Amino acid sequence: MLMVGALPAHVNAGTKDGFSIVGVWMLKSETAPDGKVTPSIYTQYTRCKIYDADSTYYTVQLHAVGDDMMIIAHEMGRYRLNDSIYMERDRVMPFTLIDDTTFVTEFEGYQETMVRSETMTEERKQEIRDLVRKYPDEADALVKHFVLSTTERKLKAENKVFLYIIILLVMVAAGIGVYVYLLRKRKQEIERKLTQIEEANALRPEVVADAMRQVEAEFFQSEYYLTLRRRIEAGENIMPQEWKELDRQLKVVYPNFSNSLYGLHNLSPTEYQVCMLLKIRTKPIEIAAVLNKEKSTISSIRTRLCKKVLGKEGSGKDWDEFVLSL
Repeated sequence: MLMVGALPAHVNAGTKDGFSIVGVWMLKSETAPDGKVTPSIYTQYTRCKIYDADSTYYTVQLHAVGDDMMIIAHEMGRYRLNDSIYMERDRVMPFTLIDDTTFVTEFEGYQETMVRSETMTEERKQEIRDLVRKYPDEADALVKHFVLSTTERKLKAENKVFLYIIILLVMVAAGIGVYVYLLRKRKQEIERKLTQIEEANALRPEVVADAMRQVEAEFFQSEYYLTLRRRIEAGENIMPQEWKELDRQLKVVYPNFSNSLYGLHNLSPTEYQVCMLLKIRTKPIEIAAVLNKEKSTISSIRTRLCKKVLGKEGSGKDWDEFVLSL
């Protein structure tokens, strides 16, 4: 069995006769030993490989989910391309270069045709690398799904730009008419974003919904959550570093949670802390104890957010239901 380990410094593992394999490649099709060809690039699913110049590769499955992209992290390892042979981990495969955009490998009778992709951003590539490094392939581990946001990730940045425009126009125009007009436009923008979120939830494929429910169930059974739950029930304060860890945990379990909230409203630190605690099923009276505030203050925050974000007169429970839906 041939293992592809560290390569000598003078060897360019991803180059063959002037051709460089470095970059992003998508699986176009797979040909079985009996000659049957199965296309692999569908609207909602394909396999992707990222080859780096340091002889490291990252393999994932990409699933389109509306405007978002979900990935299943597969593996990372070392690779080498020598003449007509391609090697990775313990796999040795014949390599056929069709042109600079297409190559074919064969393993155990199956031929895979890969095509080069030039559309993936550096930000997306780095996000995929980081996830694969953090969750390496383990045969006995549960499959881990992550949603790589495209639309929702931009909501917070769009919100800031819009606020800057409002401030600039108010200073230049100094007129109540302009101010009222912009408020109306802001309300329409919030309604549009709320509609996008509702449609994304309604159109989410069942396989994605099942994966997200599995991740959520694992979180609520984790030692981290159970320890935090005991502290909350005891009314203990949460330290600044612990708030950061809770935020990090929620971004793994609910990838679009914080981006959706900040995209709809520029939350204060306390408002976001209330939302995080609501998301992990914390009662308002427990939230008041953890934040050292009166229960009436927590009720007021929830009611105010319901009016500002959802644009309607509602109760604290209405806001709680919205947070749980994200």
